[in-house]
Amino acid sequence: MGKGVLNSIQVLEFTHWLSAPYCGNILSDLGANVIKIEPPSGDQVRTTGSYFDKGESYLYIAYNHGKKGISVNLKSKGGLEAVRKLIMESDVIIENYRPGVMEKLGLGYEQVKEINPRIIYLSVSAFGEEGKYKDRPGMDPIIQGMGAVMSMTANDKHSPPILPGVPIADNTTAFVGFGAIAAALYEREISGEGQKIEINLIDMMVLNLSTRFGQYIATGENPIPMGNQHSQVVPYQAFPTADGWIMAGAQADHAWEPFCRAVGREDLLIEKYDTNHKRVNCREELTAALNKTFKQRTTDEWCEIFERCNVLHGPVWGIHELVNSEIVKEHGVIVNTEHPLLGTIPVIKAPIKFSRSEVKVQSSSNLLGEHSREILQSLGYSEEEIDKMISEGVVRSYDRLTI
Repeated sequence: MGKGVLNSIQVLEFTHWLSAPYCGNILSDLGANVIKIEPPSGDQVRTTGSYFDKGESYLYIAYNHGKKGISVNLKSKGGLEAVRKLIMESDVIIENYRPGVMEKLGLGYEQVKEINPRIIYLSVSAFGEEGKYKDRPGMDPIIQGMGAVMSMTANDKHSPPILPGVPIADNTTAFVGFGAIAAALYEREISGEGQKIEINLIDMMVLNLSTRFGQYIATGENPIPMGNQHSQVVPYQAFPTADGWIMAGAQADHAWEPFCRAVGREDLLIEKYDTNHKRVNCREELTAALNKTFKQRTTDEWCEIFERCNVLHGPVWGIHELVNSEIVKEHGVIVNTEHPLLGTIPVIKAPIKFSRSEVKVQSSSNLLGEHSREILQSLGYSEEEIDKMISEGVVRSYDRLTI
């Protein structure tokens, strides 16, 4: 394999928490030189979530692998000067501070464009940079509540809303941000000019509505939560087995007969159920009948039967079962990195394969200020100048921290 497709690209991150840093992870895995710029106090997520013995948060490690890091006081003249030097030789900036913060620091898009007109500037916010919501704080759980997904995630219309188990808004924002940056870099090859990209979390939830948006447009009514069942197809849901759960179903009318024969319920092959429209209208009675059938065998037994009969299915796994599965190991999505304090730590690699280019986790996450000295040296600062900047609190360097 060759170098990463973004091997010649340098990215500056002014980011915290999850959505924007995750975007930087993907760029790093594709070869970009990603430099995370943190305040002396560090990214807020460094002090959040599950900790290891040395006080390192895995939330930070998970979303910041493969990056170099410099800790800078952006309110100081010397710190701002150093960052502007980095901007001059960079291709991309990612920031997710509240609207207006970067402008106050002298690092808004219009200000940065004067330094480097070729810069691609991704700005991530909760509610956008205009309108009455722009100054409101917002993070993934808040956005999922406002973004309708929680209203549709419950057992039924009488159940309370449920927060999905993964940060859907953060993740989608990271993925769309990555694609937008790639598109802007391509366009820059044609025009020679950079540009600003704006994305926000609430818009990502609108994008995620998918089929439920179509359902709303067709009926004019809020879709109700369907629990583990598909809103438009019956049967296509999670069934309880003798020892767990399995997802299975007849995704189209032609699949109904093979499904019934596989589960030994040929008695259901009657006119009353012969189309999906009819089955949707008989959802409750069909589900009750099939639940009794599925409870008679284990998940593995059903998987063997469905595999043999070519019926759509999949076991309901927990994280342990997924990450240790044969398919994940074959795909190489989870790789080990060497953390400077914690030793071997697994992280998730960007799940992309190119025919000629490499996708690789470049390193574990950076410690706060770990590369401050190295980055400043690359900008031409002398050891004496760097020592002075550290002593004056302009930058923070890991080699001056006490662990």
